[in-house]
Amino acid sequence: MTLTRSDALPEVVTACHTLTVTVQDGGHALTRISATLNNLSVRALSYRASDGGGLAVCEIVVPVADSPRAQAKLLRCVDIVGLTARPARGLPVEPS
Repeated sequence: MTLTRSDALPEVVTACHTLTVTVQDGGHALTRISATLNNLSVRALSYRASDGGGLAVCEIVVPVADSPRAQAKLLRCVDIVGLTARPARGLPVEPS
């Protein structure tokens, strides 16, 4: 069976938030963050650590529906120093 363009399902676009997390980088922060968020729908994750340890920044893109839960879970991590949420760039924003 051959699928044509009209047979394909339309792409589902979900509004997302970018969570910016400041982390005390002790070597295992990224492991803890990924373990904390393993059952949520993470669309993208980036991690920038400074040379020689210190603070690191992790940006996590999650659907708006998962954002409150992800924030609550992240704030329970001992390595987290700060957390902010904003609409993800280049992705639709959920109407207020």
